[in-house]
Amino acid sequence: MPRRGGLEWLRARDPGLRAVRRAARVALVACTGFYAARYGLGNHVAAIYALFGAIATGGMSFVPGTPRERARTLLAVLPVAAALVALGTMLGVHSWTAALGMFGVGFLVTYAGVGAPRLGGLAGGLQAFYILACFPPYAPATLGSRLAGLATGIVLMAAAEMWLLPDPPPGRYTDRLARAAALASRALRALAAEPRSPPSAGPEQLTAASQELRLSRVPDDERPTSASARDRALCQGAAYMVHLLGQTRQLTQDARDTPGTRDPAAARLLQASATACHDIALGLSGRGPAPSDAPYTSAAADFEARRVRLPTWSPNSAAVVRGGAIALDIAHTGTFLITAVRIALGAPVPADTTPPAQRPGPFWYAGRPTLSLYASRLRAHLTPRSVYFQNAVRIALALTAARLIVGELDLTHGLWALLATITVMGTSATGTRTALWPAFSGTLAGAAVVAVMLYSVADHVVVYAVVLPPLYLLAFSAGTVLGMGWGQAFSTIAAAAAFAQLGPAMPGLAAVRFTDVVIGGLTGALAGLLAWPQGGAGELRRACSRQLDQSTRAVTEIIGTITGAGTAGDALARTRRAQVAAEASYAQYATERGDPDPAHPADEDWMAILLAGNRVITMGQSLADHCSPGALAAWPPSAAHLRDAAHRLRLTALPLMYDLRSRKPRPTPAEPPAPNAPTDRTVIADVFAASGTRAPDPLLYYAVDAAIWLTGLQGVITAIRRTTDARTAAPG
Repeated sequence: MPRRGGLEWLRARDPGLRAVRRAARVALVACTGFYAARYGLGNHVAAIYALFGAIATGGMSFVPGTPRERARTLLAVLPVAAALVALGTMLGVHSWTAALGMFGVGFLVTYAGVGAPRLGGLAGGLQAFYILACFPPYAPATLGSRLAGLATGIVLMAAAEMWLLPDPPPGRYTDRLARAAALASRALRALAAEPRSPPSAGPEQLTAASQELRLSRVPDDERPTSASARDRALCQGAAYMVHLLGQTRQLTQDARDTPGTRDPAAARLLQASATACHDIALGLSGRGPAPSDAPYTSAAADFEARRVRLPTWSPNSAAVVRGGAIALDIAHTGTFLITAVRIALGAPVPADTTPPAQRPGPFWYAGRPTLSLYASRLRAHLTPRSVYFQNAVRIALALTAARLIVGELDLTHGLWALLATITVMGTSATGTRTALWPAFSGTLAGAAVVAVMLYSVADHVVVYAVVLPPLYLLAFSAGTVLGMGWGQAFSTIAAAAAFAQLGPAMPGLAAVRFTDVVIGGLTGALAGLLAWPQGGAGELRRACSRQLDQSTRAVTEIIGTITGAGTAGDALARTRRAQVAAEASYAQYATERGDPDPAHPADEDWMAILLAGNRVITMGQSLADHCSPGALAAWPPSAAHLRDAAHRLRLTALPLMYDLRSRKPRPTPAEPPAPNAPTDRTVIADVFAASGTRAPDPLLYYAVDAAIWLTGLQGVITAIRRTTDARTAAPG
């Protein structure tokens, strides 16, 4: 053990000792209920169900939230657990009825986790209740004892969540968003100050704040992945905040490069954005009311009127125009961010004004009840293309096959075969392979110890009663601290110690237990490897590839329309639909424990792709609303540069789309920008050249906004490709 000492070593493996505390709760509750029924009431049936009631809801389940929220969740699922036990008791009359029920329960319980992380976290435990009840002996007369034991275990577990070594409340994603908003507010306020100077929050701090919003940096119990309007709004608000921080970072860098360049109207707009971000931080942290877009009303109107009268003779005019366009982009993003935050806080928002032909709008879910949104997600994923659906079918098939095999072979302790199936099933082939070997090796090691224990202790029940609590403490903490194999080994020993108190135990039980685990593990492994093995990452790759495809098509179509080189179509509407699908896939991916596909773009790449799609929709719609078809055709150089930039964006995205679809990322040579590659500065120069000594035509400022938009998208897509190529080219 390292020199730092046992406690420091344990804290390094188990931050906050969360796993140890949870294991202590489960061990004490499970053993208390078991001992009370076994030795106090002499009821073996109630004893085993009290034991499993605590283990299934405390050890086999992951329920996010505060201790009080977890306790409420456990009490809320008690009727469901009782129904599953009753169903298993009735269908256990024949192997084939039990197997049919196993398929229905396996599918429904797993699929119910769509959009509900707490239900998803309880899936394994709920399935265990049916599994336990559907095995011999078939004894409907014992249903009362089974339900009494079950209720005892779950109620005690709910009480323990609140009062027995409770975990500290998990962090809140709203606090992360609030901290990012506060940082953006300080940076924007500094940029709006007179004289203008680089803000104290440098580009590195703004980048770090963006990274902290990515779900890969967020603990499982803090991630907003449910179907509720609040969680949807938090995820969408985070995307807007990432873009706002990125544009603020750009202005910060510009302030360092050209200090003193300042437009009073743009400064007032930045000040309004700073105020809005400050109000967002207060609202999300609970120290103020929900934010309002009031700060933008007069500042935006003032800026729009001011920038079309900007003199052209100043040496800094181009920098002022560019800074103003970025400030307007920040303000535009801020209004969307405020709407998302108001939805997350439960405040009223304006009705969706998106025309029917262009729906779904950006906030289509606002005002809809959670049950309606949950039902909508259930319907949306009832398709073989959905990873939720795929995973539910795979688990149902594996459990059904294991139940049929156990019944056909008449295995005495076949319960462990199905529990092993649940253990090794993952949402991807990688996840299944990762769980398979530790499950087998741990069980084999535990079975060897069990054989020695049963031979040495024989029928001295008091010994089993004494060692049961520490064994379960190790069973539910060793997996986190030492690895899954250790947890499986201690679980095998603890289960043998519990059942040895209910009847005669022979040394051969160890071999029986290991045989059951091998059968269940192999069944789960085959189902996991053969049926839809790509998991959440596979579907997310396809969804993001489609989203990139539709987004870049929409950009090309919008630019072609406003420059007179094309006609408006439905590309933006298709992008909205692709965005919704990609966001749903990302939510599924975020619910998976660990990274099931580390060879491909990691979480920051996925969120960057979603951010790009979001920017295409919001800014693309704004340009389509303000610029009539052919509005910029009167200025050929600007129109040509915008079309070239849109075409270059599409070409940059194509290799990334191919990599995502093919699952075979390949190194691509670096492509330095061509000397004449169009940028926002190029278009700004065109605007001044076309205007001569006059103030630019107001329409030309939309060319500047479009150029800022395209430059930002180009930077996002290029950064994703560089990250992907760097991972692919890395040794090993």
